[in-house]
Amino acid sequence: MDRSDRRARIRANLGIEPISHGQVHTFQIAIPDSQKQEISLKRRQVLEDSLTEYKTNLVPVIVRHTEAYSEEEEYEVVYGADWCFVAKELDIERLWVWVFDMSDEQATATKAEMEQLAGVSLSDQKIELEQPKQVTENGAETETIDMENLLDKKLQPLHSQLNQLLSKPASSAGNSFEGKLSDIENTISHLTSTVDRLAEAVQKLIEPPANFAPTAAKITPKAAKIDLQLATQEDVDRALKEVGATDNQRKAAWKAIEYWKASTQGLNWRNLEKSARGKEGKIKGFADKTYDKLKEVADISV
Repeated sequence: MDRSDRRARIRANLGIEPISHGQVHTFQIAIPDSQKQEISLKRRQVLEDSLTEYKTNLVPVIVRHTEAYSEEEEYEVVYGADWCFVAKELDIERLWVWVFDMSDEQATATKAEMEQLAGVSLSDQKIELEQPKQVTENGAETETIDMENLLDKKLQPLHSQLNQLLSKPASSAGNSFEGKLSDIENTISHLTSTVDRLAEAVQKLIEPPANFAPTAAKITPKAAKIDLQLATQEDVDRALKEVGATDNQRKAAWKAIEYWKASTQGLNWRNLEKSARGKEGKIKGFADKTYDKLKEVADISV
């Protein structure tokens, strides 16, 4: 199965939209308290080196949509909290993510499944490391795997190979170039295979039971869009409330509208987008989600 087939299979299994796999701003990702755990010095150093060199994460993290945090934090990390934590400390602007919609139970199961798959993926390559043994009450020995050491050993060779290829002059690369390139291709293929298995596991978690019968959605006509040049605060508040905007979102939207009405640059969607993206005219609480809701219910006359 080539890479294009793998990507098509993942998209078919997960049912994701095109924007569900890409880069998002690091400040948009929230880390739940349950995942704010101590990172070993060795693991932290590996992550810091990788993020500093490549300015993003080599391994995408898994996140889900959430409204449990601030307006700007639209996603909650499900797997890969250590990447997110170190990236925030280093002020890394964007991270690669897979985005899903899942419940708390599904998120917990997915995290456990991913950790198991990561462990299997690494053990398949016969990575040698010392495995401490514990003796149970029955005298049987059980082996425990240090996940941090496994991940470190997994990523470090890939980093080294990439650095060698980038720094070695073409005139002296010789036949070794093809061999190293082949090794990297095999490593990427193995990681993609792991994502395939994750996709299948997540699909089993999120697909409805066999006896589930969805009810027909009630279709209601959409209200006419309001003109932000003429609308009052009550008009804007009422329109945003109809699409589920919170009190804070509605207040922030009106502040952004007033700001650009008073500005010499004028009120238009490009300027409102500047406020949402945290650039010029940043309004507290006015972010991408509020901007999208406002654009859904309003127009701006010229």
